[in-house]
Amino acid sequence: ANSKGEPPALKYSIALSSWRLNGRSTVTCHVTSPPPRVVRKHTVSEMDAHEKVTLARSQKTKATNYFSQKKDYNLALTTYASAVDAVRNVQHDYTSTNEVRADLVMVMVTCSNNAATCCIKLEKWDEASKFAQNALILLDALYGKKGKKIHTLLNKEGTIDAKLFGEWRVKSYLVVARSCLGGGGGDDAI
Repeated sequence: ANSKGEPPALKYSIALSSWRLNGRSTVTCHVTSPPPRVVRKHTVSEMDAHEKVTLARSQKTKATNYFSQKKDYNLALTTYASAVDAVRNVQHDYTSTNEVRADLVMVMVTCSNNAATCCIKLEKWDEASKFAQNALILLDALYGKKGKKIHTLLNKEGTIDAKLFGEWRVKSYLVVARSCLGGGGGDDAI
């Protein structure tokens, strides 16, 4: 309040939202004084698990656009690979919720499979196989923890077992087989 008892004049209005809430809720902050500080963007190594997952999800969206709309498979591959790299070595701490961990699994599997698909389009057979095998390793680990916290959370959020251990796993195996055929290893594809 100023000397007349009136509220200070509004200087800034900032809308905050969370991808975790999927647009269901936003928070608006009204800032008056002092003015907000501008902070430089974090590098990936400075980000916590939540920020890395958010970055990877953003990159996944961009990569999907490059793949589907623009048919730029090189740029899509680079962007999917960047998303995988952003979350590859996430160090979880007390702030890492099970929701963040579940989202990390989803983004790793989907981006790995999508990067593998880009590699197939670009006839990069070895890379395609490596990305698909990465997805398979994650899915196998999740299958081994079936019924535990992360798996249960994914199911509650709508990612059912048919998608996890059916569609995504089959896609990975198909990419591995296609990369073996494309790379001249027909016997390995079987």
